[in-house]
Amino acid sequence: MSQPSLFLLNGLVQGVGFRPYVWRLATELGLSGWVRNDGAGVTIALDGARIEEFIARLPRELPPLARLDQIRVEPLSAGPVPGSGFHIVDSEAGAVTTTIGPDAATCPDCIADLCDPSGRRWRYAFTTCTHCGPRYTVSTGLPYDRARTSLAGFPLCAPCTAEYTDLADRRFHAETTCCPDCGPQLRLLDENGVDFAVDREIPAKNTDRAPDPIAATLALLRAGRIVAIKGLGGFHLACNARNPDAVAELRRRKAREAKPFAVMGLNPGALAAFAEFGDGERALFADIAAPIVLCRKGANELAGVAPGLPWLGVMRPATPLHLLLWHEAAGRPAGTDWLAEENELLLVMTSANPQGEPLVTGNAEALQRLNGIADAFLVHDRDIVVRCDDSVVRMSDGAPAFLRRARGYVPLPIPLADDGPAVLALGAHLKNAVCVLRGRQAFVSQHIGSLDNAATLAFLEETVAHMLAVLDVKPALIAHDLHPDYASTALALRLAGELGVPTRAVGHHHAHIGAICAEHGVNDPLLGLALDGVGLGPDGGAWGGELLRVDGADCRRLGHLRPLALPGA
Repeated sequence: MSQPSLFLLNGLVQGVGFRPYVWRLATELGLSGWVRNDGAGVTIALDGARIEEFIARLPRELPPLARLDQIRVEPLSAGPVPGSGFHIVDSEAGAVTTTIGPDAATCPDCIADLCDPSGRRWRYAFTTCTHCGPRYTVSTGLPYDRARTSLAGFPLCAPCTAEYTDLADRRFHAETTCCPDCGPQLRLLDENGVDFAVDREIPAKNTDRAPDPIAATLALLRAGRIVAIKGLGGFHLACNARNPDAVAELRRRKAREAKPFAVMGLNPGALAAFAEFGDGERALFADIAAPIVLCRKGANELAGVAPGLPWLGVMRPATPLHLLLWHEAAGRPAGTDWLAEENELLLVMTSANPQGEPLVTGNAEALQRLNGIADAFLVHDRDIVVRCDDSVVRMSDGAPAFLRRARGYVPLPIPLADDGPAVLALGAHLKNAVCVLRGRQAFVSQHIGSLDNAATLAFLEETVAHMLAVLDVKPALIAHDLHPDYASTALALRLAGELGVPTRAVGHHHAHIGAICAEHGVNDPLLGLALDGVGLGPDGGAWGGELLRVDGADCRRLGHLRPLALPGA
């Protein structure tokens, strides 16, 4: 293939260093042309003698966060001028068929920047590049450009601009890049929203009246206090996991009597006394998604953290902000050797929300909703666009299994066996999540929660609006649970009226088996056992343990557990 060609690429190809990768490969091969982002993904125009080699190498040498799902090739009658070089051109809007990537843990190169005392980003809590950092939680739309992120209000300084425009730099078009001179800043606030002063509990490390926020936060945690820390998709409530009194006080304030807390530690060695790591758990712990990983408890137990359970949820400090707490605890060492050493700091990190309500994301919201729960607030001025809780994963029969799919994985699509209409599915009442079908892809939202209060209902509507906007989808059908009194059903009917589209009620247990069919690409009839709990059946009864024959939209009940009598009949 030596004639001028247009390549249309779809997948996770925006915000991951894909265009500079294409530029470097095309330049190395002496090809002429251009590359750009657009609503469909990435488009490349090429001319030259080594196009075949370009096609062969393109999927083999992708950047760490990139994923290539499809390449379409079209002839280009008026191609690039041979010998004119290869260029990155401005993005072009259009019908969206690509997606924003999930948030990614800090990469080794950015950690090295963070720990370089002579560098511009020494101990800077918002260090990022095209290989790591926030994506989904800071994005307002596609194409993925800085103007459509919550970094839009932070103009780049001259050195950052030089990196951003240098094709050979890993921060070329890193949309969330910044530095201490042009980016977001940390503050540590007390319960009244006032900066902590040096004469109040926290020793000063300099002559300024306000202490270093990271050093002050660590001092508070070591003193047994509870601190709300602003992360990627929302706030965490943190306390010293080795301090039983602090853990008990966090339980009391959050009204969380028995549910387990997750623990953040620097590496498996630091957690080895409390959690057992097999090869699978180690891989999940180190994964760029940085989920909470469920491990069997070790020989020792952290009192009050996961009472009465054989499992402990563990996670690593996956953002520069969190990692700096461990860097401070280690004595602010230069270089990265300290990352492999054991570090005594273990912190409870639990979702910052009053019991049963959605995650807190805004600074003012935190001061209001977490009043009486947190003693201090480690905040910053980079807005969280989308609230997104920590994912929870465990190994099951040698493979990862989700208990909660959210940060680090959303909004990666689940591939489907067939194309179909655009559908919005609004889920059930408990442990709700939303799904949007677009072509051969299913986009499942982050965990939303149980729809028991106004705040969670608002979160549901917020999530629906954001997903439809960033995916550029107008649903042709809205699916909902068969139960007429669910809040998700009411929202489905209201949205259907506003959009002028039909609805489809789906039996709760039929939906469970159907979801498994979709995930595994099964279109043939099958038998399925749905044993997840009570749901309304098509016969108007309470179903809860069903043997179903499912053939797409057709579902027949072949058997069930014996019904139980309920009070009030």
